[in-house]
Amino acid sequence: MAEIASYRPSFSDLATESILSLPKRRVMDRAYELARYPFLESDYRLVDANGRTIDHLLVDGVVFSYWVDHPAKLVMITEIEDAE
Repeated sequence: MAEIASYRPSFSDLATESILSLPKRRVMDRAYELARYPFLESDYRLVDANGRTIDHLLVDGVVFSYWVDHPAKLVMITEIEDAE
């Protein structure tokens, strides 16, 4: 039986800058967890300037803003903010 391809995280420039300023291991671990569970219910959703629905999830004091491309199995993380 063929293995089902898993989702992978991808990061915008803004999210990458946040990764560099926050505890990297904690942020990256949470990002990969989010990619493992792309159907997880987010805390809230907002529509961006381009009309795309952006999910927001608070995990371990960090807010991840992201959208999911299911056909490409990609979780695009657009922003990462320290909630503290």
